[in-house]
Amino acid sequence: MVGDELLAAVLRLANTAVREPNLAALEELYEGLPGLNCQGACWSACGGEIPASPVEMERARESGYDLAGRNLQPSLATACGALDTGTHRCRVYRDRPMICRLWGLFPSLACPWGCEPQGGFLDDVEALRRLNLAWWHGGSADALEPGKFEEAVAIPRVVEALLEQLGRHRPVRENAVIVPATFRVQGRPD
Repeated sequence: MVGDELLAAVLRLANTAVREPNLAALEELYEGLPGLNCQGACWSACGGEIPASPVEMERARESGYDLAGRNLQPSLATACGALDTGTHRCRVYRDRPMICRLWGLFPSLACPWGCEPQGGFLDDVEALRRLNLAWWHGGSADALEPGKFEEAVAIPRVVEALLEQLGRHRPVRENAVIVPATFRVQGRPD
């Protein structure tokens, strides 16, 4: 697939050197996001592995939760470890990673239940830029240095590949029920 090849080429540009996270810059990124009038219906999108920086993963672990979903069979969806399957609420909401904060704020991850960001949507490239910066400031080896990121997203096919990859990590099942005992996703009749 051409998109996968493009994504692999972009990720090879990532700076794999370990660098010190910048917590102040990460918090500033979080604070700069628009608000969302959330209805709380998006819990079924909290499945699989949540792409997050090492700092974001550690914050969840410190609260006792693992953001790395364990989807061993394609027919089963594993809920994020921070999702309370009884209340359908995030148990690390205050410390949730950037990808969760971006949910519903840009067209490619628009909320299918109609929640909209205050002041309008971020464009896709701006959302990807903020996600990359969160990974950069959070110490992720997969983050691109900001200047390299800007060069990469100047190529429309790269943006398409990044958005496609991002969509793979965020399953949306508008009519899904995650069964708490097994976390098996079952479709509900409309």
